[in-house]
Amino acid sequence: MTIFNPNFVKNFDKLAKLLDCPASTVGTSTDNWAVSFTFQRKAFYANGRFWVFYSNGTNMVYRTSTDGLTWSDAITIGACIEGAFFSVWFDGTYVHYARYYSNDLFYRRGIPNSDGTIDWGGVAEQTVYDGTLTSYYDTPSIAVDSGGHAWIGARYYNGTNYYPYVFKNANINGTWSTALGFPYQLSTTAGNSYVQPVPLTNLKVYVIYTRSGALSKGQLYDGTSWGSEESDLADYNIQAPELFSAVNEGDNVHFVYIRQTTYQIRYNKRTYGVGWGVNDALVQDAMAFYSAPALSIDAYGNLYCFWVKKDTDHVYYKKCVSGTWDTDPTDWINEATDGIPYDYVLSSFYQTQNNYIGVLYLTKTASPYNVRFDFLIITAPPPPKPKGTIAIHTKLAGII
Repeated sequence: MTIFNPNFVKNFDKLAKLLDCPASTVGTSTDNWAVSFTFQRKAFYANGRFWVFYSNGTNMVYRTSTDGLTWSDAITIGACIEGAFFSVWFDGTYVHYARYYSNDLFYRRGIPNSDGTIDWGGVAEQTVYDGTLTSYYDTPSIAVDSGGHAWIGARYYNGTNYYPYVFKNANINGTWSTALGFPYQLSTTAGNSYVQPVPLTNLKVYVIYTRSGALSKGQLYDGTSWGSEESDLADYNIQAPELFSAVNEGDNVHFVYIRQTTYQIRYNKRTYGVGWGVNDALVQDAMAFYSAPALSIDAYGNLYCFWVKKDTDHVYYKKCVSGTWDTDPTDWINEATDGIPYDYVLSSFYQTQNNYIGVLYLTKTASPYNVRFDFLIITAPPPPKPKGTIAIHTKLAGII
């Protein structure tokens, strides 16, 4: 007889929470944007370690941990005065980063080792763009396509206005050479814009770009050419251009953002070959003016949307299974002791690694701020109930 417990998932969610380590302090920073923004990525898990990158107010640094509690000393990458000026991406083998400093945009690739060092393969940091006071690309968001080419979304300043652009690396050996046809201008409409490239399959990349108080836009690169601009990502204008996050599921794209005026977290999905959903869905109501959602995806296609609220000093999340979001948020972390200073300073793993999804945020209301980290343990969903079996309620370690 096959025994099936209908509370399997609920029980394991509870068990995972009990086994979950408490939040830890990775380090401190004088930068109040140390781990911004949610459309960028700052952390991952590889080779037996959690890897966390942040700005300490002077430099881009990283620390590692084998348990998510005790952290190594900080290792400096390069000058970077705020967290919004860099982004990292782990492609399963290499860590890639894009860093902006003093008008210049840089790139580097290396292997994260089990001892907490990064093997850069003897290749120095590469200059993507040598800028000036009136011509530079900042606030980079990096991703890597299925062929190993790094893509960097950035906002370009021409001395008067900002515009959204994206770079592609022609090389896959750690050196940088901007591919023919790049940097590619995504829009000719001026405004404070941010860009996130989302890698799909077979060299395809979907690029999302936002502008304050406007509808979010996107374009598909099919591996050889660009599709037309799409403006149906969302039903409503975004509150601010940094308040969004996206992940892929194969060739599909999942997108969350903060709606202007009402401050709701809203969600939409782009199905490859079909397009964006007709109506975007409400994830969470009654948010704050600058709440920012961070979106992650697990190995089973389930989504996790994280956010922080400085007025409650808590970190929350909701899970989406088969297109349905949790009715109520999980009140995950309580930071009432030190307080959470900003609703938009947040970063999460792009996807599960070794069954973990990690989240970064800040505590303390004045400098030096604490860079804090916690993680979820993701458990496999139960197998489907076979026909003709008998459902028997059992207890799991006395939890239910």
